[in-house]
Amino acid sequence: MNTRHLTTATALLLAALAGPAMALTIAPPPDLADGNCTGQCGAAAASGDITLSPQGSGQYGYVATSGSSAYGVSPVTLDPNNRGGGIETNGSKFVSASFQAAAGDRLDVWFNYVSTDGKGYDDYAWARVVDASTGSLVAWVFTATSSNSGTRNIVPGDVVDKSQFDPDASIVNYDDYEFTSKDVSDPVDWAPLGGSNGTCWEDNAAGCGYTGWLLSRHDFAAAGSYRLEIGVVNWGDEAYDSGLAFDYGGLVSSVPEPASLPMALAGLGVFSLLAQRRQRNAALTNS
Repeated sequence: MNTRHLTTATALLLAALAGPAMALTIAPPPDLADGNCTGQCGAAAASGDITLSPQGSGQYGYVATSGSSAYGVSPVTLDPNNRGGGIETNGSKFVSASFQAAAGDRLDVWFNYVSTDGKGYDDYAWARVVDASTGSLVAWVFTATSSNSGTRNIVPGDVVDKSQFDPDASIVNYDDYEFTSKDVSDPVDWAPLGGSNGTCWEDNAAGCGYTGWLLSRHDFAAAGSYRLEIGVVNWGDEAYDSGLAFDYGGLVSSVPEPASLPMALAGLGVFSLLAQRRQRNAALTNS
């Protein structure tokens, strides 16, 4: 029996079985449909400039500063000396119900940051995965900061260091990202901005507008129970609001599809028959 050929063929088949082509997609993770809101959160169909996400869902979720009386929702403390001397003011935060993920599972979430502020009053938004039991950080999956200088830098902004969140590594379509600036003749239009809708802190400021839908992707390094946290805050005052729209792209499992298992077993059976045939031929030749 030529065991080397059988071993090699079996290894190739098992390698194919473990490959990404066998991934099973579940969209969205059921537990992510529920959660707790602090401040102003909601769900909306296409509204003004913010269309439905490329995911194709009939609605998307959002958090917005407009109308929120909640303070202290941000998980970070930013240096006011680097941000016009202001401080974090009101904001909103959504925390999903806990969900299970296995090592190697992949979470996809779409984000679209919308702002009417900037120039020292740099509102910001974030999204991160946290441990469901302890609340400790697992990974940042999105950050954005209102700004009127270098709209390309609105994502990731200055919320965390690039070593903690690198959009080149985490956002699938970041190479195509281009902030859409709105002007006085065609101002920002998105209902969750409340009284700030249709305004900008300064006529024709480049930082008033929206990022467009960006797809963030996170691969889980370890199995566990997790939550997704999404938030936005005003900075320096409560005027000129901002918001973050989001849509779940799905949870991709590293477990192979059940239908692929019989095919794998059938393949192994074929390799075994071929090996037995070679063994019989060798015995006849030597007799």
